[in-house]
This record gives sequence, C-alpha cells and structure tokens, in this order.
Amino acid sequence: MAEVFEDAESVMAHLRALRQELLTTAVDPSGDQARKGLTAPQVELIRSLVVEGSATVTELARRLSLSHSTTSGIVDRLQARGLLTREPDPHDRRYTRIEVTEPVRGYTREISEGPYGRLARALDAASPAERKAVLDGLETLRALLSR
Repeated sequence: MAEVFEDAESVMAHLRALRQELLTTAVDPSGDQARKGLTAPQVELIRSLVVEGSATVTELARRLSLSHSTTSGIVDRLQARGLLTREPDPHDRRYTRIEVTEPVRGYTREISEGPYGRLARALDAASPAERKAVLDGLETLRALLSR
C-alpha cells in the first residue's frame, strides 16, 4: 500500500507541476529570472512599449509622467537585463528609439495566448506517438478516478 501512496504523490506532483508550467511562462533570457524583481515603473515602461510601440526616452517619460532622467535610468537597467534595446531612429538618426527585445515579445505573446497556446505549441513539437501517449495516459487516469 505504501507504494501506491508514493505513486499517488508522484502523480499529484506531476499535476501540480503541469498546472504551474501551463499557467506561467518560461521565456528566456535566463528564464523567469529575467522578470523577477521588476519594479512597477519598469513593468509600466515595458507595457507601454509593448502596447504603444517603440519610443524615445522623451516620449516614454511623457507617456509615464516621469522625468527624463528617471526614465533614462529605468531604460538603462532594463537594457542591462536584456529586456530592451536602443536603436537609431530609421527616419532621424539624431534620435534613439527604445524597443522591447524578442524574449519580451515572446513572453507577451505567450501571456495573450494563455495556457492553450502554450500547450498547443508543446503538442505541435511532439511526435504523433508522444501526443498519443499523453492523451492515452490522461484518459486512463480520468477513467481510474471515475471508478
């Protein structure tokens, strides 16, 4: 009987882990570590860039109602973490535009798609045999629980 309880604990651990993995994201750079510890102004600046598009530091400062120096400091810290880039404005090289990096865009896509999008991508990368094994295992577990 002890072996059955160990198996049950293992199944529950897998279910908790799957739930966590489907409801959260693991986008690099450096996994979730890259997003840990972001301040509210940093999150708001990233949100502004994702929603409203690239901007100069001056434009960001106006959007966020922050001083130019505060905004520049936030951009510097986020750029050092690999979350933003500074690129010359293609229309006027006197200006530098701030943009989110691809990992941030991927993270926001993943959030907007939700767990179904993440699961669909994982299943798309699986072989037909792997997909069948997942479905068969889940169906078997549900049948056992309904007895």
